[in-house]
Amino acid sequence: MAKGSIAKGKDFDAIIVGGGPGGLAVGCLLAKEGIKSAIIERAPALGGRFRSVKFHGCRADSAVHFFASQFGSAEKTFCYKLFNHLGLPLKNKMVPWTMGLVTKEKPGKIDYFAMDPKLGAENFFEFFAFATGVSMSDESKKEIKRIAAITEDMSLEECRKVVNVSFADWVDRNVGDPIVQAILGGMAPIIGAPVKDVNFGMVANSLGTFNRVGSIHIWYPKPGPLEDAIIAPLAKYYKEHGGKVITSRRVRSINIENRRATGVVAQDDNNCNMLEEYSSSVVICAIPIFEAVARNVIRQEYLRKDWAEAIRKCGELAIHDLSGFFLLREKVIPEKGYGWIHVFDFDYGLPTYVGDLCLGSYTNAKVPPGKQLVCSMIPGSLEATNFGLTSPMEKVREAHRRWKEAVEKAFPGFSKAIQYEGMNLQLNFTRYAYAVVPVEIDMQPPNVKGLYLAGDSIRSVSTQMSDKCFHIAFPICERVLDYLSS
Repeated sequence: MAKGSIAKGKDFDAIIVGGGPGGLAVGCLLAKEGIKSAIIERAPALGGRFRSVKFHGCRADSAVHFFASQFGSAEKTFCYKLFNHLGLPLKNKMVPWTMGLVTKEKPGKIDYFAMDPKLGAENFFEFFAFATGVSMSDESKKEIKRIAAITEDMSLEECRKVVNVSFADWVDRNVGDPIVQAILGGMAPIIGAPVKDVNFGMVANSLGTFNRVGSIHIWYPKPGPLEDAIIAPLAKYYKEHGGKVITSRRVRSINIENRRATGVVAQDDNNCNMLEEYSSSVVICAIPIFEAVARNVIRQEYLRKDWAEAIRKCGELAIHDLSGFFLLREKVIPEKGYGWIHVFDFDYGLPTYVGDLCLGSYTNAKVPPGKQLVCSMIPGSLEATNFGLTSPMEKVREAHRRWKEAVEKAFPGFSKAIQYEGMNLQLNFTRYAYAVVPVEIDMQPPNVKGLYLAGDSIRSVSTQMSDKCFHIAFPICERVLDYLSS
């Protein structure tokens, strides 16, 4: 086994496995503090799920993402906190949290509903009326307000104590009103997973947002897609402050001796899979924890039984989401107003969520003049999809077809205007950490020193979606600095 030739002796103070947004966030924070580190990435370039795809003259995000704020504005998120801390510029645009209802009985029309930050928990009253056409009773409204008050008062520590309770079980035990039970039981499209599979601690932390700041706010960086707005400036900062980037290397194992991390062994994909060894007293695993354990990058023997079970449970929610790309010959869908929509189709008996519609303009995509890029995001964690990681293409194509059919009802001519279309399956983002687990997976395995876990696969009770990996980066950096100084 060849020794890595990038540095001699003790190679680095810290090694980061994975060069997605989580790995880059930690790397930049360490580089700012003068820590000598390296990011080892299996792909030829950094970025992870924030990379771009080229599609018939378009350049867009490889999968549809959105950023969520539980703090009332984009500027209060940890993504902004990171960029400010590093002295990097970041701009944003706010987007309404929008639902769209279609039916064949209203051709060429889509009914919109957007969460209003001024309404708080009363958004649920409005959403119920929008989806059913019926106003909620005063008793049901009172029950919704009671639940919102409970979750508003729950601290992060209290939320973490109930990660072993499913949201569905909590509703069964604590909610008597059948209408409210139905509303909460139908939150899968908003959560991104069936309510029986997600823990109450995560849901409580999210529901409390409505009373605290009115609603969860949706935003997106600008200008450019995520690769330009987030990855490029972080990668530039990391390299300029002494960080090393080692690409096309698949980490085979994290070395652990006497319960301490000592480095990694990586496989060089550019050199006939030759093995290289890099030494370090700190290793930060910024790839999904269930993937690291499944591939034996982190050996299960170093995990407590409750941690191993929690990681297994998270792995069960690790499934693919489907993104569709549609380049239209002409502009069919209005660009102004709503660029990102939760689409519900009323023709399935009840309003059925079929996926999100996202305009290329929302994600700052590059599109040929006169054309229009429309994207879909269909979660694979719902009962109607449930793609898994090895889903049959028949199920994928059926979800793709249902989405196109729903969009055609609202925007006649959409299907005929499609010049090119493509699909992309990609690991879902954050939702695997929502699992009902015996203990929340945190930043450090209890039995190993010098090993830290980053990215979005840990801590179900945290900030949401794409902001989560930036949230976790800060305390990891603090712990690494303390460990190295000791």
